[in-house]
Amino acid sequence: MKIIGKIKNISRNIKYRYDKKDEDDAINLVDSCNECKDNTNENLLIFIQFIRRIRLLFILRYIILIPLCIYLFIIITPIKNVKSFIPMEVEQSKNFLIVVAHPDDECLFFSPTIIGLVSRGKIGHILVFSTGNSEGLGPIREKELNGSCQQLGIDLSRCLSLNLTDLQDNPHRWWPKWNISDIVQKYVKKFHIDLLITFDRGGISGHINHKSVALGIEYYIEKNLKTPLIYRISTVTSLFEFSSILDIFRTLIKFIPRLLRSLFSTILPFLFSSPNDQRILFVSSPFGYFQGLKAFHAHRSQVLWYRHLYTTFSRHMFINDLTKVSIN
Repeated sequence: MKIIGKIKNISRNIKYRYDKKDEDDAINLVDSCNECKDNTNENLLIFIQFIRRIRLLFILRYIILIPLCIYLFIIITPIKNVKSFIPMEVEQSKNFLIVVAHPDDECLFFSPTIIGLVSRGKIGHILVFSTGNSEGLGPIREKELNGSCQQLGIDLSRCLSLNLTDLQDNPHRWWPKWNISDIVQKYVKKFHIDLLITFDRGGISGHINHKSVALGIEYYIEKNLKTPLIYRISTVTSLFEFSSILDIFRTLIKFIPRLLRSLFSTILPFLFSSPNDQRILFVSSPFGYFQGLKAFHAHRSQVLWYRHLYTTFSRHMFINDLTKVSIN
């Protein structure tokens, strides 16, 4: 009987071991399936992230490459001289005047325009309504302006910085528009100006003195029956302001109708007239950009860390799109 009992115990143990093994195998199978699912999900996530990265790189590539190709096409080919960019009335002008508020405005905002006009044989004049004396650096900044004018190809006798009581550098004070009007009228007659370029009402950076100059020019137009061609630079939002040459794509879209009209007026002059003189586009080459940069560095007292960021990313170091001021 004892032998039979031992045999039964052995059989039970064997059965228990097989059952335990089957149970462990089942657990391992479930775990392996779960692990397989986890691996599959992880691989799927990695694949999705990879696809997203490719799409992002693809988009970034074309955001950069397309404007870059357009920029190179404009500065390398003769298209930069077509009437849709530079109207005939502007080409025929002889003496241009850049009207700004502070020393360094001329190179930070208008260098593509100045370089573009001087390269076409125009005689340049710069009128600055203050010496930039808000921090007591007026005499220094006045001398620095001369260095900037030399870099931009403007004769020092035609590079003027005023120091008048009612027109002092002050970011919290509006300048009298009638004072600005009278001064502009004086120098337009003195230098026989036939093309005047200044700020629009946004003043590019929003500085009150810049806006005052724009309003003063408008008042000058109201008070005078005869004025030169007057254009003002376009103020844009910060997103586009600091997009450097990448903004050439958005800017060029506004000129597409003018480009088409210029093309058709050349092919079919009896059906289409040339584009009007409402817009101008100046685009600086890399050499023009470095010329404008050297002009800014002549203003040594203003070479601060945030100005390095501005001169690197500002569209106005590369692109100036100007709109004609309507004369009623």
